[in-house]
Amino acid sequence: MRKAALALIAPVLAALSTVAGAEEPGLWPWASQNPEKPPAVKPYEIPTFEGAARNFRDAPAGWVKAPRVDGDAVFSMILNCYPAKSRWRLNVDLQAALKSAESLDVTGTTIGSSYVGVVARMPLYSADDQDREREREYRRRVDTAGLVADFVGEIATRNQAVRTVALSGSLEQRARVRVAEGIADADEQVKYLDKVAAGENALITAEAKIMKARLALVSMCREEEADRVNAYLSGLARLPAKARP
Repeated sequence: MRKAALALIAPVLAALSTVAGAEEPGLWPWASQNPEKPPAVKPYEIPTFEGAARNFRDAPAGWVKAPRVDGDAVFSMILNCYPAKSRWRLNVDLQAALKSAESLDVTGTTIGSSYVGVVARMPLYSADDQDREREREYRRRVDTAGLVADFVGEIATRNQAVRTVALSGSLEQRARVRVAEGIADADEQVKYLDKVAAGENALITAEAKIMKARLALVSMCREEEADRVNAYLSGLARLPAKARP
């Protein structure tokens, strides 16, 4: 049965082969039988966030934990370097008075006498001043405590963002190789690209907040102490070189 079927199909296959392989002149409408080869076009590759390709097998930068900052010591330092309090702050009340009087001199002539007097009243203790001073001191301490907390917290946030960027960057490079080999879709690399971009944004935001808190703390100090305080806070906030690749 199979031999009979092959005997029927063989003439048809031979006829199709003859037509497909025909090389008679004028059979094809093209002028040349040797067409020019198209240029070699490389497939599109999604660039990484950093722009530079590196081996994803290279270990990313290790996590450098934020230094432990003694917030109480920084708080006391800022309070001590604040400009000195006024030792003589009193309320001064001025009162003006006009007085007129008539008297007789030895000649019996009436003399009019008028004068203006100014009286200053300065209490030794003022309840209003004491209340205002306590309120001012309270606000200053609360503001200082908030700035110290922001400074310490943003240092930790910044160091964590650096680690996140390093890990996401390594995974992004791996995804790039997988996409190029056809193992994964481009969505995988785009996903890690977004993670790297978000990590860099968090890093920039944390750096800006650290700088804002540091400058705000320094601005509370008197001029002769500002440089020393700024140098100390800058040292605490400095990111170790080994923290970034």
